[in-house]
Amino acid sequence: MELIRQESNEWVFEDSTISHEVDEEFDAALEAADQGDLRVAERLARLVLRKCPDHIDALHHLALWLGERGDTLAAYVHCQAAVAIGLQAIPPDFNWKRSRLRWGYLENRPFMRAYQALALHRMDQRAWDDAILILGRLLAVNPNDNQGVRYELPQCWFETGDVDAVVEHCRAHRNDASPFIRYTNALALTMADRIPEGREALASAIRSSPLVARELLAKRHPEPDDGFAGSYVVGGPSEAWVYWDAYGTYWRRSKDAMKLLRELASVA
Repeated sequence: MELIRQESNEWVFEDSTISHEVDEEFDAALEAADQGDLRVAERLARLVLRKCPDHIDALHHLALWLGERGDTLAAYVHCQAAVAIGLQAIPPDFNWKRSRLRWGYLENRPFMRAYQALALHRMDQRAWDDAILILGRLLAVNPNDNQGVRYELPQCWFETGDVDAVVEHCRAHRNDASPFIRYTNALALTMADRIPEGREALASAIRSSPLVARELLAKRHPEPDDGFAGSYVVGGPSEAWVYWDAYGTYWRRSKDAMKLLRELASVA
């Protein structure tokens, strides 16, 4: 496994040990998982890893499947192993602030997926600084953020009490119409005692995504079924539920924010 510099400080992972045969065997594992047979998927992934121990995608997916069946520790260990292979391939002249590791290169995606998964593990373990480091790196090297790490970072800052970082982050992504930015910005401004700005931001967010306000204020939160398992429909009830699931805790911690939400939602 190597990380190779392209022109304009673009970098791409290359692994000459992954043959066409290995790719086909891994595809069979993915197909088994898609059909719901995780036992077969795990077995095929382990066969791939016997032939190609540095197969990051096989390790990453094996970690996901282990997690799905409740083996959290094994999932974390396999995720760490996948990330370690990628990190060991990064040369000293790669700079996490200035170099680019684009999602557009298919060869980069296995490591980037695994690195994000590791951040989520660290969030589950309440290792917020580690998660911030990883998510910040992914956002820096791939500013287009195809993975949506910009929506996960504010959770870590809320947990560490760094509301100013959330405000600055949302300002940097002010052209993003997602409730994960707009509602979160309103919450952070209110928590920072910038109430007039928070009110304005929240009013705009409610106009843009009224279902999110309704979900945040609801007493019960059954998960909607819109036919998109593992994802959500932008602007739909599933997006509102996913936002509440990620950020509802932080809204409830702020009496001022909830007061504003009730007031503005009632007149929307």
